Amino acid sequence: MNETYPPFFCDTLQKEGFCDTAVRISMRDVEGRNMYCDDEAFRIIRGRLAEYDSPAEGIHLIDTGNYHYMSRIFTSFLNEGYDLLLIDHHTDMKEAAFGGLLSCGSWAREVLEKDSNLRSLTVIGPWKHEEGGEDLEVKLGSETLHARVYRGMNMSTENVPLYISVDKDVMSTAECITNWDQGELSMDELRELILKLSAGRRIIGADICGGISESDPGYDSTACEKNTGSDLKLIGILKGITEG
Repeated sequence: MNETYPPFFCDTLQKEGFCDTAVRISMRDVEGRNMYCDDEAFRIIRGRLAEYDSPAEGIHLIDTGNYHYMSRIFTSFLNEGYDLLLIDHHTDMKEAAFGGLLSCGSWAREVLEKDSNLRSLTVIGPWKHEEGGEDLEVKLGSETLHARVYRGMNMSTENVPLYISVDKDVMSTAECITNWDQGELSMDELRELILKLSAGRRIIGADICGGISESDPGYDSTACEKNTGSDLKLIGILKGITEG
């Protein structure tokens, strides 16, 4: 959406050796996209992504958490069974509002209910239990994190690939600054969590969201620098497991 990442970000990714090519796709001209994505915005955004080969593959930097529904659009390009791992301070499993509009708070529920390729959805990061799904405990050092595993009608025992979606609001403000309430994870803990839950899996794609935009309170050069640093660290983690 190009409201969070500085203009030099793509150049930085290439200069630091994270990738050979980084593509910046602006959606600023698309109406009906902030927090909620109406049908016309969905059509336009998906159409632009469809111009690229295998749009779901690779690592995607989405922008602030307002646009986390982009994960729904990216995964809609997958044409095989997959598991979805969502690491987020919120479940994003709310009922759709305003006539069923896709939103940053309902996109995971829509994937679960409408994507026939989805085999399972694991949500980890919220600090209180949510209804539905099965409880899962993940040991992280001396701490135990609680997650919910949601399984659809198409759950399979085969070793299907994994798509990973990370919202940086799962981390503390010492690591990054977002425009939503945040959790308490450190970057090291998030790294351990990702490595543990993705071990032995083929990673089919990943995305990162979370930050503050130029129009948000608290946006300044310090927050921008901190968020850019956390993005680069997360890209390094995800790059390591997608290429490993």
